[in-house]
Amino acid sequence: MNNQKLKVLFLSQRFLFPMDTGGKIRTGNILRQLSKRQDITVISNVESPRDDAYLGEMDDLCAKFIAVPWQEMPRYTLKFYLKLLWQSLSRYPISVLNDYSSELEAAVLEELATQKYDLAICDFLQSTLIFKNVEGVPRLLFQHNVEATITRRHLEKAGNPLARLFWHLQHRRMMRHEGEMCRDFDGTIAVSEKDKARMEEWFRAEGVFDIPTGVDTDFFRPSEAPEQKQLVFTGSMDWLPNEDAMIYFIKDIFPLIKQRERDTRLVIVGRRPTPALESLVAGREDIELTGWVEDTRPYIADSAVYIVPIRIGGGTRMKIYEALAMGKAMVSTSVGAEGLPLEHNKHILFADDAQRFAEHVIFLLNNPERRREIGAVARKYVYDHFRWERVAEVFDEICHRVAGMEKD
Repeated sequence: MNNQKLKVLFLSQRFLFPMDTGGKIRTGNILRQLSKRQDITVISNVESPRDDAYLGEMDDLCAKFIAVPWQEMPRYTLKFYLKLLWQSLSRYPISVLNDYSSELEAAVLEELATQKYDLAICDFLQSTLIFKNVEGVPRLLFQHNVEATITRRHLEKAGNPLARLFWHLQHRRMMRHEGEMCRDFDGTIAVSEKDKARMEEWFRAEGVFDIPTGVDTDFFRPSEAPEQKQLVFTGSMDWLPNEDAMIYFIKDIFPLIKQRERDTRLVIVGRRPTPALESLVAGREDIELTGWVEDTRPYIADSAVYIVPIRIGGGTRMKIYEALAMGKAMVSTSVGAEGLPLEHNKHILFADDAQRFAEHVIFLLNNPERRREIGAVARKYVYDHFRWERVAEVFDEICHRVAGMEKD
């Protein structure tokens, strides 16, 4: 039996701590388990002094960590918009250009030139330009979304000619670049069977594998706290699909709920709310916009219903499994839970129009026994099938296969 320990170089463009986004949570937890099976070196940007306090936590994720100094450009400044204008003229999607770093690329190439590795992994499509000159080692792309799904849905939702033109160009460039990368890398990991099928259909990609979504069922577990008449959403609010979801919910769905249940509150938990969202909730006592929080669990525990009104996106939703692991009843769009093997009226309630979404929320608010029943079934399902140990086991098998050292 071939159980040789792989030596792996792993590029994570963004520093993984704090684990406050779905991508960071997925990558961090997989690395934590994978480091027990592989000899892993991680390279990522580090912004000082913001990230300094977390550097020691990388010891749990890898054997060696290479930090590359970096400074994020402030958003919504003149320099930010000038850069956006320049990037819009490139053949590459803007999100890919944003994650390119010549310093990161130099660090990757230097490490590969001085050390022998069995496999090099690029985390996220957006970082693939950093791998454009990587040679002499099998390369694996870890895809957390089908990014062209996101650009396509932005195009479909664009409300004015200028926005439509922008997203038309971004979608065309994303389709080309994502297809090239999925075909160029020696293997690609998708985070759902649906994403895998889409890559194979859209990009004619071969060597695509899928892994299950994972959750820390010990950390996210049911609470004894009494539930308030409150709805909750968690997620990075600087990610466009999340911003769109909350603006849509507040404008189109929440008023329908308030007509019947006037004292219902909404809490939106996530880092960097956009100015558009802040303006929409300004002065409202029934909506709380928390910004970044250390721990989302108290907000989830206090709320009667977890909502996922996402209309744009791909991949899988880490936040969904976290809330289900806490035994929460949930209402989601089909896009919001796309790729997750969840059954309507058993683990979750689905609704794709505002009226039906509101009706499901109202039903759960008024039926605590049914709410608890759905939450308990969902918790058991997640616990039995989607713990991180199992995800890492599948990921490890894929790594061996792409590296040409497949386990027996």
